Amino acid sequence: MDSITDNILSNLKKEILKEITKEKASRFTRIVKNEASAKNYAKAMFDAAQELGKIETIKNDFNTVYSSMLVDKDVVSFFTSAFVDGNIKIGILKKVYEDSVAEETFNLLSILIERDLINILVAIIVEYENLCNEYYNILSTKIIASSEIENIEELKSSIRNMAVDKNVHFTVEIDESIMGGIIVQIDDVIYDYSVRRLLENVKDSLFAENN
Repeated sequence: MDSITDNILSNLKKEILKEITKEKASRFTRIVKNEASAKNYAKAMFDAAQELGKIETIKNDFNTVYSSMLVDKDVVSFFTSAFVDGNIKIGILKKVYEDSVAEETFNLLSILIERDLINILVAIIVEYENLCNEYYNILSTKIIASSEIENIEELKSSIRNMAVDKNVHFTVEIDESIMGGIIVQIDDVIYDYSVRRLLENVKDSLFAENN
C-alpha cells in the first residue's frame, strides 16, 4: 500500500473517531480527494474498530442500521434526497441512532450525510463484513435451492474439504424461482447450477442461432 493510500486511510480513521463538525469535514475534504470510496471508509472503520476492540460492536451496529434504514425505500429516499436539508437529516439521525449505536458508527453516518454519500453505505457495510471475515479467517458460503436439500450435509462437507484452512460459515436459502438445481455463492464467487440458469442459456443459444 503506497504512502498516499496510507495517509487517506489514516485520516479517514481519525475523522471517524472524532466528533464531526462542518469545519473538520470541510478540511478533511481538501485532504482526501477519493473520499467516495466505500472500501476506504470500510477499511478506516475496521481499523478504528480493531484499535478500540469494537469489531463485533460495529458489525452489530451495521446490522441495525441496515435493517432499520436501508431496507425501507422511503427512509433511503429521505436520507439521499437533495431537497432535504442536511441539518434535518442529522437531527433525525440523532433521534434514531445516537443512543443506540456506538459513537464511531454514528460519526460515520454523520460524515456520509454531510457529504451526500449515504448512498454508498450499503457498499461500506458489505466491505466491512468482508474485512471481518478476512480477520476471523471466515469463508462465507450461501447455498440456494428451490426446496429442501436431502444431502445438504454432504454438500457442506465437500465445501469444507475444499477450504481446509478456513472457518466456513453456511447460510441456506430456499428460492422457488430458481426452478430446481442449486446456486452456491462462496464469498463473491457464484456457482449457478440452477434450472433457471440452464433455461436462460438454452434461450440465449436459440436466439443466437436465429440471428
